Amino acid sequence: MKNQFIGLHLDFVGFSASLLCSLHCATLPSLLSLTSLASLQFLNTFWIEYSIILVSFSIASYALVHGYRKHHQKPTALVIVLSGFILIISGHLFQAEWHETVLTPCGAAVVAIAHFVNWIQIKQSSVEFPDCQ
Repeated sequence: MKNQFIGLHLDFVGFSASLLCSLHCATLPSLLSLTSLASLQFLNTFWIEYSIILVSFSIASYALVHGYRKHHQKPTALVIVLSGFILIISGHLFQAEWHETVLTPCGAAVVAIAHFVNWIQIKQSSVEFPDCQ
């Protein structure tokens, strides 16, 4: 029972972090263009961007692999999260500004969807394993 509790709450944390990342990536260029908010430039640094990606990847990896192994054995959420992180990394690798502005928020939203799918699959799973109790 304890492992199921951790997995469900990590999906909530991952979902929330991914949505915040998506909002950050989608709204930061607009906010930085306003002169009164120009002091927020520190939010657009390399270390903050990649730290957020690393934390999101760590949470997603643990939560989704846990859900896959211990509960539902369906790779759907894993495929979705992999697609999301490919979009995020692609957004950072392309040199055109619009690639990052479009691909990164979309990738973060896809990661949030993967957490939601994992959470639904855990709730729908009727398989109980002895080590989950």
